[in-house]
Amino acid sequence: MPYLGLYFEMRGMNSVQIGMLNSLFYVVTIISAMTIGYFADKTRRPRLTVSICFSCVVLVVLYMSRATTLPHLAAAYALYGYFVVSCCDLVDKLLLEQLGDDTRYFGLFRVGSPLGYSGGAILAGALIPRLGTTSLFPVCMLFAALCVAMSLLMKESSGMPRRKKARVPVKQLFTNWQSAYIYGTMVLWGFSEAGALSYLAVYMSDRGFSTEYTSVLITIAIVGQTVAFSLMPAIQPVLHPKTMVMLGFLVFSGRILSLALVGMQQFPFLLVAVFHFVGGSAQALILTPITLMIGRSFSREVSSTAQTLKTVASKGIGSSTGAFLYGWLYSQLPARGVMLLFTCLIFGFGILSRLGGMWVDARTKAAAAQQGV
Repeated sequence: MPYLGLYFEMRGMNSVQIGMLNSLFYVVTIISAMTIGYFADKTRRPRLTVSICFSCVVLVVLYMSRATTLPHLAAAYALYGYFVVSCCDLVDKLLLEQLGDDTRYFGLFRVGSPLGYSGGAILAGALIPRLGTTSLFPVCMLFAALCVAMSLLMKESSGMPRRKKARVPVKQLFTNWQSAYIYGTMVLWGFSEAGALSYLAVYMSDRGFSTEYTSVLITIAIVGQTVAFSLMPAIQPVLHPKTMVMLGFLVFSGRILSLALVGMQQFPFLLVAVFHFVGGSAQALILTPITLMIGRSFSREVSSTAQTLKTVASKGIGSSTGAFLYGWLYSQLPARGVMLLFTCLIFGFGILSRLGGMWVDARTKAAAAQQGV
């Protein structure tokens, strides 16, 4: 994903067009999460749904590798987003079911995600200078095929009867005060993450840094994320879930600040690396408590849709807005200035998320008290 911007640039796309492609990718995830999550709940077969989606990813990547014009690239990227994005949410649901009541180790099992991403970033950074950006596609197809094979080894969702007309109580998702906090937070996170990182390769290239240098920074951040996921069993009993979320935004703002200052003599590589390591923990600090909140807040009959809705909020709404806004600002303002602006926004989002969490908790307690009377 971080290097697709370079591929689009190679195909003659400017920053605004790349922003439009990224926005389209994230908007399509709204349709994806709603339909794929609902399909998994309706059929009671989330594992089979994951296998089908990854099979389609193989074909879509093949199509993208042959696309040369903006309409074909847009169609391929949209289809890629449709099939790939919701899979992780469904895997989260299956993992929570296997863990049962002992959710302390959710983050520990989630370590595989950053490790895979880190390996992919390193491999991409090594391949692009030698074979070009088109070399990414066969590698992506290979790993998507491996995902199909591995998904077939997973256990199918259990505990719910499979009926031809299974009921999916979607209303639950919109009648719970926690929903406002959960999905509102994911909108802010999607805006923050995609706003800066979807242009990371382009930004670093324009600043004169090589893809290997960019890969090193991504890898350092992923190592920080891996460590944070590994430490979740120790962190969860100590920090309130909503405090963890706020902390995630704050450390991520530090990572973006380091990108704004990268290359300055007063801000050496060691400091950039430290900020990336600490800032890399943001995803673990935000997604772990949010995923567990969803598991506790909604019934199993609607759990697949509830999990995929966090993708609607983060990537469909937040990321599409953040990527488009960043692309437009990138064409109007100095690149470093845009990074500084996003640093301030993300820091503010952290404070806002905590205040919003306090308000939601107060409303939830008030509603519970009224029902008790």
